[in-house]
Amino acid sequence: MVPGIRTAKVLWMEAGAMSGPPQHRHQIEFPNEIAEFFDEAARENEVIYMRLPGDDPVWRPLTYRGTDYGQWTDIWRLGLLTPRMGGPPYAERVIRIDKVRESRNMVYELRVADLGSKDAVDWQRRSRYTGSTGGPAGRNFGIW
Repeated sequence: MVPGIRTAKVLWMEAGAMSGPPQHRHQIEFPNEIAEFFDEAARENEVIYMRLPGDDPVWRPLTYRGTDYGQWTDIWRLGLLTPRMGGPPYAERVIRIDKVRESRNMVYELRVADLGSKDAVDWQRRSRYTGSTGGPAGRNFGIW
């Protein structure tokens, strides 16, 4: 459990290799504890509004992909903006997602920074909680 993740306004996460077609690599995977940032406690596929700063929001899939790796593992996959939608390269970088309320809709605004960059270090410093997705290939994340 990540304390305060449902009420957090910002989530950042190291992207790792990402999944999806090799030319895009725009799908990031994470466990239930991080999916709660998107108010998705149930195991259902959803779509969320996502945008880059200054752009119009578009629908993106948030999909439950629980799987059995010798024991059941809860995995969610979020399809970020593809290059055709103006999305930047994500693999091996840090992704930041901000919750922005626009009238009745929650919009998730996307930023990306290089590992170790001034922005990525600042995001980590601002975090009120940091953790790792676990396992030997765990990726760091944080919220505020």
